[in-house]
Amino acid sequence: MKPTIFLFSIILICSCQSPDKQEDGGVAYVGGTIIDGSGNDPIPDGVLWVQDGRVVILGTKNEIDLPSEVEQVDVSGKVIVPGLINGHGHVGDVKGIEGGHYSRETLLDNLRKYAQYGITTVVSLGGDREEAVPLRHLNDTIPDGRSRLFIAGEVITGNTPEEALEVVQENHEMGVDFMKIRVDDNLGTSSKMKEEVYRSIINKSHELGYQIPTHMYYLEDSKKLLDAGSDLLAHSIRDKVVDQEFVQYLKQKGVGYCPTLTRELSTFVYEDTASFFSDPFFLKVYSPEEIQPLLDPKRQEQVRNNRNAQIYKQQLPVAYENLKILYEAGVPIVFGTDSGVPTRFIGYFEHLEMEMMAEAGMDAKGILMSATSVVARELQLKDLGLLEPGYWADFLVLEANPLENIRNFRRIVEVYIGGVKLKDTE
Repeated sequence: MKPTIFLFSIILICSCQSPDKQEDGGVAYVGGTIIDGSGNDPIPDGVLWVQDGRVVILGTKNEIDLPSEVEQVDVSGKVIVPGLINGHGHVGDVKGIEGGHYSRETLLDNLRKYAQYGITTVVSLGGDREEAVPLRHLNDTIPDGRSRLFIAGEVITGNTPEEALEVVQENHEMGVDFMKIRVDDNLGTSSKMKEEVYRSIINKSHELGYQIPTHMYYLEDSKKLLDAGSDLLAHSIRDKVVDQEFVQYLKQKGVGYCPTLTRELSTFVYEDTASFFSDPFFLKVYSPEEIQPLLDPKRQEQVRNNRNAQIYKQQLPVAYENLKILYEAGVPIVFGTDSGVPTRFIGYFEHLEMEMMAEAGMDAKGILMSATSVVARELQLKDLGLLEPGYWADFLVLEANPLENIRNFRRIVEVYIGGVKLKDTE
């Protein structure tokens, strides 16, 4: 279908379905380079037309003849990309560097911080309570000044299938988007969930219609979780380099892999003064007062002497190698950070994650898609992750092209969620 014919069809449909909105032609962002998130070539001298919170059409200025009632915004010299999606975060518990503050106020504060850094959607995988339910994307499709939110409720635990299934039912009755389990012994310091328990959780979750991301650490557990029906491996495998048997099985199952490299970084980076504490991009949201406790020499010494922190530090290169192997093998890499936990700085850590993914061997195109279309597809986030007609108009206006340098994602001019500009993004 030619763009002009498609455009006429969209106008006709809108005029039939929404006669009260005929005078609102929407807004077109004109003249910038548009990267739609699909992996297609960028669109130079582009037009992105947005109306009622969604994308109407996009293409080049030569292809699209905009109606006179459409407001035009000149973005020449800028780059438009889909809003970033964190497929593994946490929301609502942290103020500054302290946890234990779960409330609606904290939820909104956290979601605003994500949005300021261009993270327009967050999938919170655990620790979610009743206060989060009204803020779910399902219940609030054009959020005001904050990121969209999906939740998983309580991380499901239990020593028996019966105990665990009670938590599944409680999450279901509360209203969640995902279910989440942990299969990890925290480097031998705690008990690991039994296989009969997690199989019952996965089966029941699927019966109720939920995807179930799983927290894991070890290669052998990951194989068993795939066999049991896990829908997302929600961390890196860190104990050993993945084998070809696992790579092929992961591809066969079509399950995504979420590396959360900054999760490992957060365990040891405060053994001295983190370099990003002087980064203006960090300091635009976080104050020197907030990070002051992390500069305490005694606290830094505790991190240097912490057994688990040092093991995670030593095994980060394994996580890097596994990410590179799986990405090059064609496994879907789902962007996520595990931020929103104390000292995993919301919004900023997502940019660190992308930079660490590049260090591990992913190219900029793969990272961009991981954080937009791939995460949306793998987690079944409808009408998100792409700039495409009918999709939500969640997008960033950048000063420079992130396909040329992933750090250009930091060069945010404006953030739009549902076609609404976020205030104070510069």
